[in-house]
Amino acid sequence: MDTVMVSMDGNSGENAVAPTNEIGGISRPDPDGDVIFKFQDQSSNTTTSFRVSSKVLRLASPVFTRMFSPYFQEGQELLQGEHPVIELKDDDAQLMGIILSILHYQGSGENHVMSAERLARLAIHCDKYDCVNALGPWISVWFKNVERMSELSEEFGSEFSTIIWFGFMLLAAYMFNNPGKFTEISEAALRELPPGFFVKWEGHEILTILPASVPSGLKESAMTICIKRTLGKLEAELQSVETLLREYRRCYETSQLICVNCGRTLPEEAKKCHPCRNSLLPPKYCTSETRIAEYFAVLRKVELWPTAKPFEICSVSDIAFRFTCAKADLKHNCAADANCPLLTKKTMNGMRVGNVCTDS
Repeated sequence: MDTVMVSMDGNSGENAVAPTNEIGGISRPDPDGDVIFKFQDQSSNTTTSFRVSSKVLRLASPVFTRMFSPYFQEGQELLQGEHPVIELKDDDAQLMGIILSILHYQGSGENHVMSAERLARLAIHCDKYDCVNALGPWISVWFKNVERMSELSEEFGSEFSTIIWFGFMLLAAYMFNNPGKFTEISEAALRELPPGFFVKWEGHEILTILPASVPSGLKESAMTICIKRTLGKLEAELQSVETLLREYRRCYETSQLICVNCGRTLPEEAKKCHPCRNSLLPPKYCTSETRIAEYFAVLRKVELWPTAKPFEICSVSDIAFRFTCAKADLKHNCAADANCPLLTKKTMNGMRVGNVCTDS
């Protein structure tokens, strides 16, 4: 932190500082402030300055209280009637502008909405200067109005945008010390993130600090294990249906016929199988084998079978949705009606999927 002494009009002999003439200009959250903060934008090589009140900042933050105490150079200069210029080169000028404006009761409507990444970066700055409590009401508004995942989809693709959105939101909730919001986002993340989410977090700048920041229960291994455990339960539910169907051996008539040549299923009024010109069409029965075949056919249709790929790359929410689609796509009709083992076991399975997702 570099400090330069200036008078309130910006002049101090050879060390004169004139913030109003700098490229980034000067903002005045407090026109009569006794301190000037300078922020350097490394990407554009511009400087932005803010004239602020040390009194207001002391009330808002223990960090500023210490900064302006007699034990530090800035505090000594204030006691001598001087007005220090403090260079904070590592901070984002726009984000600090939001913080300083709000602390000086100058917050505006344009500060209400921001992206998840911007919110996370703002949270890091708030934590650094220990002003989270002073910004409490604004933090609630920011979380409520943060841009949804769809805002990132065009830039990164839907799956990647979901992964990094949750990373930013978890980081923001943690740095804002908001356990309620952190728990809420964590629970949603466990449903929506695929098992390999952490690799993509590591490849995205500020998310690399998240593992060192979150509680041990949600570090990489624990969160991934929780997701995989839930997916494992869902996969077990899927496979358990085959056992249940195989154990029930009773047969039922159907209103369909079957071609003994090609195996096609035909309506009961059919006289012959036109593709193979076969007229030997015995009734089709609902058996243990046909029920199992029908079950796996619908799983294959919604890409739940074979299980190896979907249960390795999909989120819990995606898998649960596919279970729902499988249930809707199962068009089975036999003499047992709703009492057919395929329908009853499938219905029970769908109910259990919901319970697995809720419990996890």
